[in-house]
Amino acid sequence: MSNRHLARTIVLQTLFQWDFNQGQEELNKIIGRNFQEFAPEFDDGGFSKELISGIIKNQPAIDQLISKYAPEWPIEQITIVDRNVLRIGIYELKFSQEIPPKVAINEAIELAKSFSNESSGKFVNGVLGSIYKEMEKLGEKKDLEISLEPKEICAGGVVYAKDNDQLKFVVVLDGYGKWTLPKGHVEAGEKIEETAIREIGEETGLTNLRIISKIGETTYEVHQPKTKPFIKKVHFYLIETDWRPLKIITTDEIKEARWLTADEADSLINYNNVKEIFALALKKLL
Repeated sequence: MSNRHLARTIVLQTLFQWDFNQGQEELNKIIGRNFQEFAPEFDDGGFSKELISGIIKNQPAIDQLISKYAPEWPIEQITIVDRNVLRIGIYELKFSQEIPPKVAINEAIELAKSFSNESSGKFVNGVLGSIYKEMEKLGEKKDLEISLEPKEICAGGVVYAKDNDQLKFVVVLDGYGKWTLPKGHVEAGEKIEETAIREIGEETGLTNLRIISKIGETTYEVHQPKTKPFIKKVHFYLIETDWRPLKIITTDEIKEARWLTADEADSLINYNNVKEIFALALKKLL
């Protein structure tokens, strides 16, 4: 999950509470509480507050667009989650001058799928897609597209071992305070499989790591201060090892590592795309 995807998640949670309470509570209080509860160490550089401020400032125009492009659904009948996902997506697509259109649409779809359901993702895609087509016809297309070619390649894996005849899996706590799978950057001239083994070994102290098969890939946008957004791709492998205590060296990127059962790991992993990779690994094993 990128920094801004996490920020959008907190914005959606904030708008949901604000909308549910019919605007009776100050947004700044809600977002402050949500940051404290869900991401106490996360600093998004004010992105969340700017996003909420822009949405509220333009809400009448945004809601008019929802009514125009989803005429079969009166806005008050759209679920609170879908309604506010659309508000985020339309603001970033139509009103923000910083977010590429494809990013705005894809991020809104992911929010809808994560916090509502698959059909909501299709609904949001249809509304935002129609708005974007109209923008293109009117010459409003923003010149902010980012390259879909990954700028950064990483590799990692679902590492497992038997401990007293029970399968255990490795999860790590990243610099954002979120639990995920071990991974790292592919160095120049290094094979992707070699990176997975090297990075996992460096992060966990494990040796005798054996790649069983490739699980899949994830791609997501990365935003960093004073740089253009770019795409990161992570290759994940199913990796077997022998159970032994983990030895980590704490860094800015890795704070902790644990052996967990499948259920424990699945409940602890915070990123939806990583959860999907973990689920695919379990299908291969169980």
